[in-house]
Amino acid sequence: MNQPLARNQKIDYLLLILLTVGIYARTLGHEFQMSWDDNWYIVYNDSIQGFSWQNLKTIFSSIYQANYAPLQMLSYMVDYSLWGLQPGAFALTNFVFHALNGVLVYRLLFSLHGERLLALVAAAFFLAHPLQVESVAWISCRKNVLSLFFFLLSWEAYRCYRTAEAGRGRWAYFSSLAAFLLSLMAKSTTLVLPVILVLYDLCFPEAGRHLRLKDKIPYALAALVFALVSMHVQQHDFQGGIREPYHGGSPLATFYTMLPVFCLYLWRLVWPAGLSAIYDPLVHAAPDGVVLAAGLLLAALAWGGYRLFKYDRRLGFWLLFFWIGLLPFAQIVPIYWLITDRYINVSIIGAAALAGAGAVFLRSWLGARGAPLLYLAVTVWIAALSVASFQRVGVWRNSLTLWSDAVAKLPNTPRIWEHYAEALLSSGQADASRRAYEHLLASQPTNVAALAGLGDLYTVGGELDKGMTLLNRLLAIKPDHVIGWASLGTNYLKRGNYAEAERAYLRAQSLQPEAWQVMVLLGDLAQTRGDAGKARQFYEQAEARIRGNAEIAYKLACIEAMAGDLDAAITWLEKAVQRGYANAQSLADDEQLAALWQDPRFYHLLERYSLQ
Repeated sequence: MNQPLARNQKIDYLLLILLTVGIYARTLGHEFQMSWDDNWYIVYNDSIQGFSWQNLKTIFSSIYQANYAPLQMLSYMVDYSLWGLQPGAFALTNFVFHALNGVLVYRLLFSLHGERLLALVAAAFFLAHPLQVESVAWISCRKNVLSLFFFLLSWEAYRCYRTAEAGRGRWAYFSSLAAFLLSLMAKSTTLVLPVILVLYDLCFPEAGRHLRLKDKIPYALAALVFALVSMHVQQHDFQGGIREPYHGGSPLATFYTMLPVFCLYLWRLVWPAGLSAIYDPLVHAAPDGVVLAAGLLLAALAWGGYRLFKYDRRLGFWLLFFWIGLLPFAQIVPIYWLITDRYINVSIIGAAALAGAGAVFLRSWLGARGAPLLYLAVTVWIAALSVASFQRVGVWRNSLTLWSDAVAKLPNTPRIWEHYAEALLSSGQADASRRAYEHLLASQPTNVAALAGLGDLYTVGGELDKGMTLLNRLLAIKPDHVIGWASLGTNYLKRGNYAEAERAYLRAQSLQPEAWQVMVLLGDLAQTRGDAGKARQFYEQAEARIRGNAEIAYKLACIEAMAGDLDAAITWLEKAVQRGYANAQSLADDEQLAALWQDPRFYHLLERYSLQ
């Protein structure tokens, strides 16, 4: 590579990295999405909280939110070991991988087409498009950026293997295969790589080298294994399972439904407005006008793609790449979500390559005189995408901003109201959360989330009869609802019926033995009964399950203070404050800590943390 070309590529890399930083740096101030997976993947997941052989064994042998993704969990473990539970640090890792993916896309396209303009425009489109925001700004979507990173590395190594002299590409081949396995261990939807490699060999032939399918067999076997694992763990037997019967009741109805969905993906590539965390597309049981129009449009695009493939097989490859990347989400195996922004994170490379090729075509058509105008137009276009993405990133700041945006855009979608009510509650707006749940229950009287949320809110608010009625309705519909049993136990506890409270809590614990929240509730019950030893035992079990929880540390401080162990009480109290105990300003008024009020260390602690 000559020096001017190498220098230009370094400039392009720098521009792409700066573009990513400009869009996503604000995620450093974001919070965890506590009502959408970040809580289960990270905050409540003690297996990622520090390196140990036990934690490594756990993440490689466990299913998280209906996904087998040990590499995703391993990356969280690294983040936690470096930064603790700092959401900004986790977000930083996401957008670093996104920037690296943009550089790899640039390298790939430049090596395949030899056009700097094509590679730069495509990589900028890939990095700046608003459809990418969900995959980058949502920490739980680490699996997307991570799997794509190893997908691109695998392809890069395969290209080295293919161009190597006979008998000298073995290491590149095995490196490619290893990277592909790592990609699958982050997210299995990159399993389309074997098909992509076959098409790559056909559309970008190497002189003197014939198409060989034998070397694709290991890739195909790995893809098959992870596809079978994914289909198994996404059943509803696993927490977060999204396997569903065919939408509309049959494969044909699902096919009709997906035709407009595919058109929506295309439209949002062109005009990415109105993006939401959740969409609610219509299910079409018969070929109505919308289905027919979508079918005609897709048929026209297929014909155009065929003509493009005949004209230039290398450009036709990228159109095929786009559609192949969407195959895992085409409802061949039906899942709950018909369409989400994150599903396009692989396919968008094909769209980006075609956008770059379009820029090259326009430059040729406009000639030297029109090229500056083209460069200006492309810059304005990428800037517009960047601004839209920057604004969209702000929506992902926390649970309340995310679901407030979603409910404003799709106010008739029950699933959004579930998340919105939960986000309101977690932000301390209990009255607004109750109204949101009441709105949801009025439209769906058997909605499980509404019955659970509202039943608990009524119970906490002292409306015990209302709470009991809703919780009994909930458990009649879903007898294995852990939160329902836990809330029912609290309802009994508030009534003074300790035996029934214990029975309900134990039922919740039997359904989910690892639930530390239930351990805390059992500890609260034991403390109410005056059994400090048993309460301590439950709190310590909860502490072992979820390290770093301020409330548990505070409860242990109170238990030890009332038991007269002032050294242990001071130790736990300081841990609670360090962990960010929410009511730290009221420590001097809590009667449970009265034994500490004569201890100078208590006041030194208050002074040290500016709590007086």
